[in-house]
Amino acid sequence: MSSYEYDVAVTFAGEDRAFVEDVVRQVKAAGFKVFYDQDEQVALWGEDMTEFFPTVYEERSRFAVMFVSRHYAAKAWTRFERRSVLLRAIRQESAYVLPVQLDATKLDGLRESVVYLDGVEQGPSGIAAAILYKLGGVHSGGGGLFNGYVPRNEYEATVVVGERPAGWEFLLFAYSLVKGTEQLQEQYFDHKMGFARVGAHIPLDEVLAVVQREMATVLSIARTFKAVLAPGPQQSAFGIPGEPGNVDGILHLADRFVAVYGSFLDWAARLRGYATEHDEAHDLFASTARYADRPVEQLRDFVYKFRDSVDPLHEKVMAGENVNLEITLALDVGGADAGFSSARKRFLQARLES
Repeated sequence: MSSYEYDVAVTFAGEDRAFVEDVVRQVKAAGFKVFYDQDEQVALWGEDMTEFFPTVYEERSRFAVMFVSRHYAAKAWTRFERRSVLLRAIRQESAYVLPVQLDATKLDGLRESVVYLDGVEQGPSGIAAAILYKLGGVHSGGGGLFNGYVPRNEYEATVVVGERPAGWEFLLFAYSLVKGTEQLQEQYFDHKMGFARVGAHIPLDEVLAVVQREMATVLSIARTFKAVLAPGPQQSAFGIPGEPGNVDGILHLADRFVAVYGSFLDWAARLRGYATEHDEAHDLFASTARYADRPVEQLRDFVYKFRDSVDPLHEKVMAGENVNLEITLALDVGGADAGFSSARKRFLQARLES
């Protein structure tokens, strides 16, 4: 059992808070305790910080993660924190200070022989995974923390990014697709039940023009998706055979996939929400919205089937199998023609009779 109150204490400049906060969130999600100033407002209340902070860095934390940048090097307060961290590092034989470089700044007082991690290259997830690696006591000859499957939570994803097992690029992509899709679960349920919040009022004489514009929009969304899974973006994200992929590229590719899924949901909800006094106009908008049904289900099915196909990937690669994953999906914006045509006829007939 650790005798330390905190597993990790972070020291950084305020300008770098967004990066640091992302790292802290992921480390805490794995069950570790992190000293992070914004989480300690009550503990800091009324304290003399010139006495409080040295005890945190010199006595109460197992590791100190130092986020080095030009802002960190220039500030008086971070110099004060740094002195406490370095004092502990001098006294302790084993590694204590874990420096992360956010730019090219060289820091006075930290030996050049100390190994930094590159925060720009690794990103918050990579740094969080490295911290978890340290905290878990994993070494280069050990088995690691990777469980062999597509991650099911943020902690497992940081382990994949940190350890980078065979096929890690596809494991991370599959996890990111599922995570993004599930963040839109509420919108998906609304879509399935045909619910929409009331939106803009559409006068009767503008209904057909709006429908024509919206049809062009949904076709454009489908065209946009072709760029997401094009060979170029996939190669940039996953790398060419024999070369590692790029974490940021993989996350971006997954984000854009999910963005298209969300665009179809938003488009259909907007149509269902148009306000009109006439039932026939409402039915026409609702039937137009059904053109999103098929691509929404295609995208959603792909995400979960892809995860299922990637789950055994690592085991197959380690067994010597030659695994070739093709990521392709052709969207079909169709299947609603009969309902749309019928609704359009009823609307036109109502206009003639009015």
